[in-house]
Amino acid sequence: MALVRSERRQLKLRLPLPEAAERRPSFPLPLPPSAGFSLSDYTRVSILGRGNGGVVYKVLHRQTGAVFALKLISSSSSANVRVQICREREILRRVAGDSPSIVRCRGVFDLPDGDLAVLMEYMDRGTLDSALTSSGTFSEDLLADVAFQVLNGLKYLHNHNIVHRDIKPANLLVNSNWEVKIADFGVGRIMARTLDPCNSYVGTCAYMSPERFDPDRYGGSYNGYAADI
Repeated sequence: MALVRSERRQLKLRLPLPEAAERRPSFPLPLPPSAGFSLSDYTRVSILGRGNGGVVYKVLHRQTGAVFALKLISSSSSANVRVQICREREILRRVAGDSPSIVRCRGVFDLPDGDLAVLMEYMDRGTLDSALTSSGTFSEDLLADVAFQVLNGLKYLHNHNIVHRDIKPANLLVNSNWEVKIADFGVGRIMARTLDPCNSYVGTCAYMSPERFDPDRYGGSYNGYAADI
């Protein structure tokens, strides 16, 4: 099991905390055209994955035959999961699917039962982690191509003041053309300014740079736009 860090180190704040009911996050307004979205328009083909309070399905649009990935998040998810979902939703609004190295989001929709649906492009080879398991060791040429695509995606995010904070093979998706795209923005963050340092330490420890893994030893902050973020 991967070791995941979610420590926050801003310890000097002295702000009054609101009551628990006031702190509970609510979902922002849906992306258009949510009024035209209906689960009945899609046939569930298979389950692609589970986690973070939701299930990801491979789905088929009944009318067009187009294949998508559909993530359904339960309204009964924990407060922490809801915070991550709200954060991911705002980031998806900003990226708007115009980078070839970011998984394209077709829409984020509120369902009548209170659940949330995220409709995304379908990447038929799954995660880079699973592709590595099935294909074995990558050649140097393939590694270079994968790195190039991921760095292009990070450059796009950083140009939009967005940091992912959990770049790893399990959060990179691959299709049959070996296009590699960044996904899963649940612990991402929108930075106020491009040169802001990061003071929160989240992500998967095995994929962190030394200054993120051991901030006390390396000065307590790190460049939010480094290549591991």
